[in-house]
Order: sequence, then structure tokens, then C-alpha cells
Amino acid sequence: MDQIAQKFAVCPVSELADGQYRKLTMVFEGREEDCLLLRFDGKAYAYINRCVHMPRRLDGEEDRVFDHTGRFLRCSMHGIVYTPQTGASVSTLCEGEQLRAITVYEDDGEIGIADFRVTACYVI
Repeated sequence: MDQIAQKFAVCPVSELADGQYRKLTMVFEGREEDCLLLRFDGKAYAYINRCVHMPRRLDGEEDRVFDHTGRFLRCSMHGIVYTPQTGASVSTLCEGEQLRAITVYEDDGEIGIADFRVTACYVI
């Protein structure tokens, strides 16, 4: 029997435009984690909000996660840069390492999280 992941609605699709993000707190694999839900090039993505270089939030020093060009995610602590589509680092120091991706859904005008590893989710 196929198991269906619980859905946690975050916001209407119309409230998450390209280059915008929402911060969430979730229970992921049994522990509380910060998460980023973002839209880039018309598609939604979600990642655990923790840099691969050091365990710091991407928005820990500045209240933003996209770099000044709007084309990459950037850790405000040490400047590690990631592609929004895959969460892969393109910075020399951490090249190829990836942010932990969370499964996103868009359905009936709603956007949210639907991942088997998530058991609770709250919009910050």
C-alpha cells in the first residue's frame, strides 16, 4: 500500500512570487528545523535553512536569502552560494555539496510542504 505524505499548507500560490521566500519551522526527521520555501523561475523549492559550510541559517546575518543578483541563494555568514533549483553549492569551498531539500506541492491555488520526513510545520 502506498503511503501519502501529510500536506502542510503554507500560503496561497499568489503570495509567493519569484524571488520571494517564506520561513517555516518544522519537525523534520523527529527534530525541529528551520526551513525556507522559495520561488525561483516560476517553481517552488524548499530547503532546510542551514548552510553546508557551517551549521548557520542562510539568513542568519541578513534578512534575505537571495544574493544581490536574485539568481542564487547566499549564506549571509560566509557567502557560500547555492543554485535555487537544486540547492547545490557553486562556491569553491563547498562545491557540489547540497542543502537538504524538502518536498513541495502546489495544488488548488495553495503551496506547501508534503514530505514523509515532516510531521509538523508552522509558518514563522
